[in-house]
Amino acid sequence: MSGYQFARIQTYSLKGNSANRSAVSVLSENSRVAGSANHVKNPKPPRLLYGIDPIEIAPIIEQRIADAKAGLRGTGQRIQSNTHVLEGAVYSHPLTVEDLLRSKTDAATYLAWRKDAIAFAIDDAQRRGLEVLSVVEHLDESHPHLHVLAIPILNESNPRLDAKNCHPGHVASKQAADAGSNPKEQMAAYRQAMQGWQDRVWENVSAVHGLTRIGPRLKRLTQREYTEQKNIAQVIAKTHKHLENLQKETSELTDLKSLLDENRLLKIDLEALQRVHSDFKREAMETISSIRDRADHEIAELQAELSRYKNNDNALKM
Repeated sequence: MSGYQFARIQTYSLKGNSANRSAVSVLSENSRVAGSANHVKNPKPPRLLYGIDPIEIAPIIEQRIADAKAGLRGTGQRIQSNTHVLEGAVYSHPLTVEDLLRSKTDAATYLAWRKDAIAFAIDDAQRRGLEVLSVVEHLDESHPHLHVLAIPILNESNPRLDAKNCHPGHVASKQAADAGSNPKEQMAAYRQAMQGWQDRVWENVSAVHGLTRIGPRLKRLTQREYTEQKNIAQVIAKTHKHLENLQKETSELTDLKSLLDENRLLKIDLEALQRVHSDFKREAMETISSIRDRADHEIAELQAELSRYKNNDNALKM
C-alpha cells in the first residue's frame, strides 16, 4: 500500500468567528448532531474509540472555565469568549472506506495504523498539556479518519485554559513575537514548529506503516522523487516490523534463558539435596552400625555374665 500522511491540529474558542468555527460547532459535527455535518452526503453516527461522545465535552468545558475563573479572581486575567479552549486533531488514512469493506488485508492495515495513531495522539496531547476526552472515527466520508478532541489541563502554567498555549505553532509564534520578531518571522516560526510536529507524526505513526511524509503535489515532487520516497517509507516500515520481530524473539529468548536459569538452579538444589541425603544416609548407617556393635558387645557381656551365674549356681548345688 502506498500513500502519504494527513494530520492536523487546530484550536477553537467558544464564540468562534468568521475565520474559525466555534468549539460547540466542532463538537456537534464530530458527534454528527442533526444538521451539523451538511458537507457529508449521508451522515452516520461516529464510532466512539476513546472517552466520551464529543457533544458531552461542551458542559465539561463550561465547568472547567468556571473553575478557572474562580482561580483568576484578583489576578487581572480573564477567560473571554474568544479564548481558545478546545483542540481538535484529525488523522486520516489514504485507504478509502470502500477499500476497507472490500479487502480484509486493507482493513487489517488500517486497524494497525489506527491503533498507533490513537496511542500517539493521546500521548502527544498529554505532553503538550492537554487532556484527551474523546476519540471518534468517521466512516461516512471517502477516507476513514479519526478526530481527537482535547481540552487544556488547568494548572499554574495555563491558568486561563488557553489551548493556544498547548499548540506548537502558536507557542513558537508567540515566542518569536516576544523576542521582537515581525509578523513574517512569526509566521515562519509557526510553520517550522508545525513541520516539526508533522515530522513527529511521521516518525511515530506514518513511517511505521509505510506512508510517506508528504504527497507529490504538496511539495511538487517529481514522480521519481515521490516513488523513491514511497520506497524509503516501505523500507522503514519493513525495518520497523523486523525490529518488532527481533524484540519479540529477544523477549522469548530472555524468557527461555530465565527458564533455563531456573532449571539450572533447581538442578543445583537437587544435587545439593542428593548430597545431603547421601551424607545423612551414610551417617545413619554408621550410627546404626555403631549401635549394633555396642548392642552385640553388651549382649555378649550379658551372656557371659549369665554363664558365670549359671556355673556358680551349679557349683553351689554340688
